[in-house]
Amino acid sequence: MLGGSKVTFSNQLEHSKLLKVICDNDEGEQLVKIGKEYEFTFGDSIFKTTRYSCKLDQGPNFKHHQEFVAYDASWSKALEATCKWIAREDGIYFSQDGNPPLRRYEWDGPHLLKN
Repeated sequence: MLGGSKVTFSNQLEHSKLLKVICDNDEGEQLVKIGKEYEFTFGDSIFKTTRYSCKLDQGPNFKHHQEFVAYDASWSKALEATCKWIAREDGIYFSQDGNPPLRRYEWDGPHLLKN
C-alpha cells in the first residue's frame, strides 16, 4: 500500500438537509449534517488499482440520489491524493488535490457532466 489518500464528502445543502453517504469502503452508512464533512483515508494499491464507489442521498425521505466512482487511483499521479465531493442543491461538485470544485453530477441524473 502507498501513501495516505483521502476522500471527503461535504454537506453544503440548504434547509438543514442531511446527506446520506454509502461507500464500498466497509464503513457503512454515514449521515452528514449541514456544514459538516465525512472523510475516510486509505493506502493505495501499489498497482494503482484502488477504486471506491459511493452513493449520495438527500432531500425528503432521501429521494434525491446519485451513485458514482468517488475515487480512482488512476486520477492522480500523487502518492497521497485528495478527492473532495461537495453536495449542493444544484448538484455534486468535485475537487482534486486542492483544485477549484467543478459540478460533476446532477441529482438523479444518469451521467457525468461535461465542464
